[in-house]
Amino acid sequence: MEIDEKLLKRLEKLSNIDLKESEKELIKNDLNDLLKYMEILENVDTEGIEEMVSPIKINNSILRQDQVKTFENIEDIIKNFPEKKDNLLRIPGIHI
Repeated sequence: MEIDEKLLKRLEKLSNIDLKESEKELIKNDLNDLLKYMEILENVDTEGIEEMVSPIKINNSILRQDQVKTFENIEDIIKNFPEKKDNLLRIPGIHI
């Protein structure tokens, strides 16, 4: 896969940004370099290597257990919300 002008234009639209011509070439080169690096990583032999969640060994004794706590002050949240109807709150939509 290679980043061409058509794909860059689509990414620009999806990102909702306007790139200058000088920026387009830089971004295109950077993205292509990243894709080349990903191809190198795909070819690394990981057979027999155990998966890691984090490169840092986590001691489970320092983590606390999740505890469910009920929140009883819902009315204050509703009353401070700009747009509401009954117990429903309106939030801005996501536009693509």
